[in-house]
Amino acid sequence: MIKNIPTATKQIILTEDNDVLTITLNNPQYKNALSEELTPYLRKILKKLKKQNSHKILVIRGKGNSFCSGGNIKKMNTRKKDKKKKKTIEKIEDLYKKQIELTHAISNLEIPTVAVITGPAAGAGLSLALSCDIRVGNKEAFFLSNYSKIGLTGDYGISWYLTNLLGSSKAKELMFCNERIYADEAFKLGILNFLFTKNFESNLKKFLDNLLSQSHYALSLIKKNINFAEVNNLKKTLKLEAKHLIMSSNSIEHKLAVSKFKKK
Repeated sequence: MIKNIPTATKQIILTEDNDVLTITLNNPQYKNALSEELTPYLRKILKKLKKQNSHKILVIRGKGNSFCSGGNIKKMNTRKKDKKKKKTIEKIEDLYKKQIELTHAISNLEIPTVAVITGPAAGAGLSLALSCDIRVGNKEAFFLSNYSKIGLTGDYGISWYLTNLLGSSKAKELMFCNERIYADEAFKLGILNFLFTKNFESNLKKFLDNLLSQSHYALSLIKKNINFAEVNNLKKTLKLEAKHLIMSSNSIEHKLAVSKFKKK
């Protein structure tokens, strides 16, 4: 049964269903852009999720026909000037902190994270999608960097995510040329892990149900293994795998699963 969770902003809808927490970006007028109202509250939710252990999967999706268009270009350079102007170094540190609390936080949550993409994921919205462990989309999904078109270089980890996922040459192509990557190509490249062209919501539910059926504890350790492996060598990764395998072999979930298997 789906339960609505009250929020302090209309730009985010929070629901939970069978251990799955869903964050819906609810700013369809601006293609779910990361506004000054939406983004700080999203960071608060992620901070709370990190402390709690009450959900097994996090889903992030957008309201309407967009996932997230990134920053609202129409509102760029329109902010009122601060009475005390920030120095460049302060601006850098401020943005760095905001990035750590958003995409870095998503990538490092212990639970699996799933981006559901049924329209454009552009700019920082692409970074948001790539920060999730798994991306599920329909035929309307497409991806676009768009930074250099408006004289910007990229943020929220887009260069790291694209390079790790596709390699440096393809990452440069996507960020230099700003061509749309439509669903079929995104699936071939691995930007989309799953592409459901029919019965999208029912196929999404089947996918989430399958994920829920796995060992929650094992998935959290597997995620740590893979995140560690991305930035470390084989020898160090083997050490961590050994530690986590012994830890998981002592878990109740493992013992119950083995007992169930033996009874078949």
